[in-house]
Amino acid sequence: MTMLEQHSPVATENARPVSPFDDPECGYLQMPRGMQTFSMPITGGIPASRAGIAVLRQLAECLTAELNGIDSDRIDLDSYDEETGRFLDQVLGDGEVSALVDIPDVRWAIRESVFIGVWRLREFRPGEPARDYLEVGSVPAVLRQAGRYTSGVERPQSFPEGLMNAPSLLVEVFAKSAAFEEGQSEVINLSLLPMTENDLAYLVDVLGLAGVSILSKGYGDCRIRLTGLPNVWWVQYFNASDQMILNTLEITPIPQAAQATREDLEDSLQRIRELLALLKAS
Repeated sequence: MTMLEQHSPVATENARPVSPFDDPECGYLQMPRGMQTFSMPITGGIPASRAGIAVLRQLAECLTAELNGIDSDRIDLDSYDEETGRFLDQVLGDGEVSALVDIPDVRWAIRESVFIGVWRLREFRPGEPARDYLEVGSVPAVLRQAGRYTSGVERPQSFPEGLMNAPSLLVEVFAKSAAFEEGQSEVINLSLLPMTENDLAYLVDVLGLAGVSILSKGYGDCRIRLTGLPNVWWVQYFNASDQMILNTLEITPIPQAAQATREDLEDSLQRIRELLALLKAS
């Protein structure tokens, strides 16, 4: 259901420049490739159940509510029969964004559907059956609140020798996290700073991780990890060769790269309406 089965490590090594064959002295970073595009789900192999079509209508209503500034309810999938489940699996498909949230006593596996802004979540709690439901919005509620999670990291009182800019950067990041106010958003582009691999490794070690991972597969991969500080995220972009080409720290409740836009929601509403019309005609 989700591309993320476990949390991936935070990268500390930048991509090596490549040179075009006609100018060996001109080095550049290889850019991501392989953008996915939407294709209407194929529904011919599995019969459409009335319950499945009702879920699609609910999704259209939820998207309309979200676009009008009204919070929509989630759609519980646990009560549907196996045939409806197969139909919804085929229709919703797998989108470009997946996430994994591990906090004490609960784990969420999250996957965006092919309809951007329509999210499928599976919730796991010890001793309880897994829960399966849909949410509509820029991000699911559990991710919208994720920036508040923390693993309780402490600001170092001294630093090892051999570091360049990590000490001053850590002072800045700890201060910005402590002073964070709702609505703020700031990006620290580590790729533009003179940082050694030792600096980056030390930042990863000190900031720690808080059990939230997001993977967005657009042009290449964007891997997002919540640090142990509230509202401080690693956001790293990788090319087709899995080499890091952009490394940032974002101080924000949830990075923009993980969110669906209003235009995405409008497009998904239109496509669901088209799918409902197609099912009605078939």
